[in-house]
Amino acid sequence: MRSGVRIAIVAAALLALAIPLAALAASRGNDTQAARAVAPSFTRDVAPIIAAKCAGCHQVGGIAPFPLETARQISPRASLIATAVKAGVMPPWPPGVRSPTYVGQDTRILSAQQRATIFAWAKAGGKIDGPARRPTAPKSPEVREGETLLDLQMPSAYKPSAAKGVTDDYRCFLLDPKQTGDMSVTSARIDPGQPKVVHHVILFRVAPGQVAAAKRLDGTESGPGWSCFGGTGLPAGDSTGAAQDALNNANWVAAWAPGWGGDRLPDGTGVPLPAGSQIVMQVHYNLLNGRAPDRSRAHLTVAPASAELTPMQTLLLPGPVELACAKGEQSRLCSRTEALFELSRKYGANSALVPAFLLYLCRGSAANPRPSAVSTCDRRITTPTTIHRVVGHMHLLGASIRLELNPGTPKARVLLDIPRWDFHWQNAYTLARSVKAEAGDVVRVTCRHDVRKRMHDEHGVPKTPRYILWGEGTTDEMCLGILQVTRG
Repeated sequence: MRSGVRIAIVAAALLALAIPLAALAASRGNDTQAARAVAPSFTRDVAPIIAAKCAGCHQVGGIAPFPLETARQISPRASLIATAVKAGVMPPWPPGVRSPTYVGQDTRILSAQQRATIFAWAKAGGKIDGPARRPTAPKSPEVREGETLLDLQMPSAYKPSAAKGVTDDYRCFLLDPKQTGDMSVTSARIDPGQPKVVHHVILFRVAPGQVAAAKRLDGTESGPGWSCFGGTGLPAGDSTGAAQDALNNANWVAAWAPGWGGDRLPDGTGVPLPAGSQIVMQVHYNLLNGRAPDRSRAHLTVAPASAELTPMQTLLLPGPVELACAKGEQSRLCSRTEALFELSRKYGANSALVPAFLLYLCRGSAANPRPSAVSTCDRRITTPTTIHRVVGHMHLLGASIRLELNPGTPKARVLLDIPRWDFHWQNAYTLARSVKAEAGDVVRVTCRHDVRKRMHDEHGVPKTPRYILWGEGTTDEMCLGILQVTRG
């Protein structure tokens, strides 16, 4: 459970509509005394739910705006908890009903019985009859026979910062695993140094040939690491062929977000980590929760090349972003040409080539680009592929995202559907049943954006009207599906 602002908005809206708390329970017609007589026990029935579903984020020093660790902290918020659960915003679980089942899903969402228990307890006054329960501590990585444990930590503490009015800081840190031989990452656990401000973490592999470029980036700014958004800032390649290779086998290693993160890959698989490779740890800091110095770390289990693991690869599925200014908006940057110049000025000449590349990749032509709030892209599978994990990624103007296999055919399958995009809840979802795709099958990403979010004054969204293209910054956007797959 997280965003205090979001909970407050939901609570205020429900109260303004004069929806009584009694409507949250399905026991219409019972009087107050009868409800209290059958109210669930806090210690026996409610406390285990709070510990399992809420307290992982709602703890002292956690990312949530208030703790839910003790009975005295929980009971006064009974109505607020019930309201957030009823509205479906807590616990946060972005995938919609069209999504398949994912590993660990039952640890994140509430069952119908758990929801009914929360409603009945809140309706009866949120009474307590004993102590709360502490959440289960995260388990240490399991080191199997032949594996080695790598403990990687940021080189020094970093105090997050951002420009006035901006509430997010993305920082990349270069970590050296100091491996002399080829290895494969088999599991990951990421421990945020300051859970209250660390919103999510992504680990990217840096190939030996890019280590020098990463070190140059690391030296461009004072303090540890460098500013980054959406990716590491390292080039994907200088040609169309190199860029397509980078899309088919990208550098994703592992990720972490509150309530989720860091697990073991399917048996017999691993993310290759060639000798001489390094790792970029990208940390997203949420400055709404403070600016405490952070020194996050990652624990990776690795197996040697002799284990002969099937490589786990990352397939990137980007779609073009072409968002015009809203009706009535006026600005120099409402011109697409000016927006391209702005991209080039901020991130270099190659960044201004990306929109054309994506139009060519997804639409077959970069001529006459037409703005649209909906972006889509199809990619054809060229070799038998097993899909294990799915991710959707957009920026601050995202509205929804969907990843599909063979859409519009009898073999159509939804891999991930997030109908209400929230930039601050980005996870990777491991399919409970891996999906096999054959050569010739098609995977599709569909994104919907809403430029009106600029007017909402949330999460540091810049308000200046502009034509929005694919880019790394907060004033830019992305439409990106990510699949972790094995091939052959």
